[in-house]
Amino acid sequence: MYINSLKRGNLMNNSTPLSRIAIFLMCALFMISLQVYAGGVMLYEISSADTRLASAGWSSRAQDPSTVFTNPAGMSRLCGEQVQFGAQPIYNYIQFDPNSRTNVSGQHGHANKWLPSGSLFYVRPLDESFTFGIGSLGYFGSDLHYNNHWVGRYYVQDVLMMGFSLVPALSYRINDCLSIGVGANVMYGIMKQRSAVNNILDQAPDGYFNLKDNKVSAGGVFGVLYEMTPSTRFGVQYLTSVKLGFRDRPKFSNIGPILTGILDEVGILNSTLNLKIRVPQSVIVSAYHDLAYNWSMMADIGWQQWSRFERTEIVLADLAQTSFQFTVKYRDSWHAALGTEWHVDDCWTLSSGIAYDSAAVSTSERTFTFPVGRQWRLGAGARWMKSCNLIFDFSTALLWQGDLKATQTRGAFARTVSGKYKNMYTAFACLNLTWLF
Repeated sequence: MYINSLKRGNLMNNSTPLSRIAIFLMCALFMISLQVYAGGVMLYEISSADTRLASAGWSSRAQDPSTVFTNPAGMSRLCGEQVQFGAQPIYNYIQFDPNSRTNVSGQHGHANKWLPSGSLFYVRPLDESFTFGIGSLGYFGSDLHYNNHWVGRYYVQDVLMMGFSLVPALSYRINDCLSIGVGANVMYGIMKQRSAVNNILDQAPDGYFNLKDNKVSAGGVFGVLYEMTPSTRFGVQYLTSVKLGFRDRPKFSNIGPILTGILDEVGILNSTLNLKIRVPQSVIVSAYHDLAYNWSMMADIGWQQWSRFERTEIVLADLAQTSFQFTVKYRDSWHAALGTEWHVDDCWTLSSGIAYDSAAVSTSERTFTFPVGRQWRLGAGARWMKSCNLIFDFSTALLWQGDLKATQTRGAFARTVSGKYKNMYTAFACLNLTWLF
């Protein structure tokens, strides 16, 4: 049984829609503290359903309030007021083994870490045609904290690049088959980086420089849902790019007097860095079909425009230059997913899915700040309808990148670091609660 087929319950009926929206916004502000630490680069795991299905049916399922983001047109399928809360711990396994080309002393690198994440969505029909929704989520970012004294510390020690999104959206049902939707993607971006500075001129231990800034910017999300028959539907999500312009003056610490004088002379010491990030735009086309009364299949194809990502790497590599910004070349990536749901009975649904994303960067351009490659996703989970008003959704997924080679040579200070990220993966566990009012 699907969420959109349920009758409206009486849970929390004593509260008004406006009060529920106010409560939602307060909870959304609290969610910032969770989502800014979510790992990854572009995540599909924004809800339990997307996690257990490895994103399959992303823009065509429209079975719960997370459709606010995945396809705002899908809100037309939902029945009554609904709110969904998701909690999701994430584990990143990142282990770098240097090879003989590395000419920097130091340890192997590891950035293994548990990260909290979550999401919050609210949907309310306004009349027979219009439905309003709002979502709080994080789908873009990277959070890496390498161990001290690792060989790549002159490139990066810690880096946080994160976008937290608040998405108000509206859907309109044109007829029984066709719905459209639009939303604003208001993104709060956070940038922090800490890297070591080679104090070789002063024959002293490493110094450090720090950068940090935050910005608010906006983009849009657009969706179309076409329900060809009661058992077959197609969806499209278009997510625009979001431009984040960070600006900060690097703060140096523990650097020797000789290096300080040279940095001041070449204009780096008091320089202001302008860092432009363009969160990629994307398109996902999705299909959903009921093969039988208790068995459904879903599929996706998608595209992300990483070629205009404009990620700038900050490395103090060579004093012959008056800047220490390096532009990294990324390339567009492609996505495909396939998933299935088995409706055991009116209360239980089991799901699984598999997905593939091509690499957004070549091996020669891969950096230690964004170590990404081609990605395989495997997901599984279950949905349990406890009552007509309350639904639990459990899921787990594995994002596998395997072995990733990386080599960087930026100058006499940063030197050459070469090696391999071994068996790199990210594990997700997710719990969603959905209330129907």
